[in-house]
Amino acid sequence: MLGVLPGIVGLIQATEVIKLIVGIGEPLIGRLIAYDALAMEFRELKVKRDENCPLCGTERTITELANYEEFCGVAAPAV
Repeated sequence: MLGVLPGIVGLIQATEVIKLIVGIGEPLIGRLIAYDALAMEFRELKVKRDENCPLCGTERTITELANYEEFCGVAAPAV
């Protein structure tokens, strides 16, 4: 892994957040960017929404965030 790769990916993510907040440009909704740092190439892939997805499908079964401490069996720190 190249050392600059996390910075490049982070910059792309930050740009997407700014585009969504400000409401300008075309966000990557429904698209995925693949970056090949060695070849210095970007590829764009279209991603279809899965109607059966428990998170974003038509009949959602996941409606709230998970409590990962409880899920992993980690005791909460004593206060």
